[in-house]
Amino acid sequence: MLGGGDTLDVVSSRRVRVVFWLLAFATVLLAVRITYWQTVGRGALLERATSQIRSDLALPAHRGFIRDRNGAILATTVDLRSLYAIPGRIADKAGSAARLAPLIGQDAATIQRALESGAEWLYLKRWLSEEIAVQVADLKIAGLGFENEPKRLYPNETVGAHVLGFVNDLGVGQLGIEARYDALLKGTDGRLIVERDPANRALAIGLRTETPARNGADLVLTIDLVFQAAAERELRAAVEKEGAKGGTVVVMDPKNGAILALASYPTFDPAHVAQADPEALRDRAISWSYEPGSTIKAMTVSAAIDQRVVSPTTSYNDVGYAIIGGRRLNNALGKAWGPTTVLQVLERSLNAGAVFVASKLGAERLHDYLGRFGFGEPTGVDLSGEQGGLIRPLAEWYPVDLGTAAFGQGLSATPLQLAAAYAAIANGGTLYRPFVVASRRDADGEQRTAPVAVRRVISSETAATLRTMLTSTVDNGLAKNASVAGYSVAGKTGTAQVPSEDGRYLDDVYISSFAGFAPAADPRFVAVVVLDEPESRLLGTVTATSAFRGMALDMLRSIRVQPDRQP
Repeated sequence: MLGGGDTLDVVSSRRVRVVFWLLAFATVLLAVRITYWQTVGRGALLERATSQIRSDLALPAHRGFIRDRNGAILATTVDLRSLYAIPGRIADKAGSAARLAPLIGQDAATIQRALESGAEWLYLKRWLSEEIAVQVADLKIAGLGFENEPKRLYPNETVGAHVLGFVNDLGVGQLGIEARYDALLKGTDGRLIVERDPANRALAIGLRTETPARNGADLVLTIDLVFQAAAERELRAAVEKEGAKGGTVVVMDPKNGAILALASYPTFDPAHVAQADPEALRDRAISWSYEPGSTIKAMTVSAAIDQRVVSPTTSYNDVGYAIIGGRRLNNALGKAWGPTTVLQVLERSLNAGAVFVASKLGAERLHDYLGRFGFGEPTGVDLSGEQGGLIRPLAEWYPVDLGTAAFGQGLSATPLQLAAAYAAIANGGTLYRPFVVASRRDADGEQRTAPVAVRRVISSETAATLRTMLTSTVDNGLAKNASVAGYSVAGKTGTAQVPSEDGRYLDDVYISSFAGFAPAADPRFVAVVVLDEPESRLLGTVTATSAFRGMALDMLRSIRVQPDRQP
């Protein structure tokens, strides 16, 4: 039997062995751990250590300028100070809110609620003017600070809004040029990696790696600021005078497809989009498909003359209507004109005459020419949100469709498509793809946009004949109000019914328009004016032609075009 001393010796021996094995296990574990950190985990350990002394900063790229064709700035970016708060450091929240409220234009109670919301950090007001930022800084409220943020500015306010689009709070382009060319405009952010000491000071002999930012490209547009301002002024006056739902103007250079002005109304301020009516953001020039009405008669007559089935002097007996496909299609107001020439079809805008011309041409050729003029497909303009209009396939046409298409019903087009089609008549017969960006400039140099001739639509002889006929339409026909003193003007009016959802036409609801160019003999621009649902059917067209005249005079004088007629 073991004595008391022996029992203690055994217990002690066991304890020593337990401690030994514990120490051995710990030693092995530590050795494994050290081996792991020296081999497999070495990279992660170094990364964690490095992250404690390195700062990785983004170097924001500067968003490119947008200018008009003459160099005027349309959009630019500046750094403004945004006010933030760290509520936990603000002792007197109510008092601070009361002092801030009159400076940043917010209710004191709203500011106080924000400061008492429990947030660790929050913006109180973004993009302060320098004057206001200085006044806020002078308050010396602990817990407030400033952060520089880029802000997109549009010096001309609403002018050119639908062409330009806007930039959201995240710096992403929305609508127009800002959206279509967002990747080019925003550039590529750079990167700066610096090693710092515990006091956040850059180490003199530490690592410093910098990848410079690549600033966004500057864009030069085809837009002429004088043209744009004139178009917007006349469009707004026309819409308000006629009580219309809205309207649009497109101005193009017929020689190459460059868009000189593009306006829609109602409009918006791209610097304050949050306050805009959603309908005002709609670019009617490219996204609004409507039945163009009698402005299409110029295309119908062009096709028939090009195919030599009629001439300007070809005549028929106008009885006020035409029967086609078992349907009766009337002239406006049902008036009969008796012996009438094809020239007078345009001058008087006769639906029965357009049916007569189309019947000579035939459905297949009319459908083909409408497609060649660019109707039924997008123009390919370099703006976001373009619609293509609609011309049903020839196989789906009924006999009556030959007649209605001849005067612009049963098909749809955008104002931009119509402008491009009239430009083909103005320039001698070639359809050009419309474009808005004339050139882009970045660190690699300048790239200019080359005009794209899509196709020849009509012969130069046919185009010359149509220019003469459309000039007579302004001089002697329904478009007299488009006349500009001292200059020849060519053009055609349009008054189109608005279809309802059931395929019929709404009573007393119309779209009024005018498409024309000047000077007629050597056109410097083509312009289309469209008013959406003016209160007066007849006066709406008169107002559209007046709007053309008002802006045409400004534009001709701006580019110093010499008069080609006696005033």
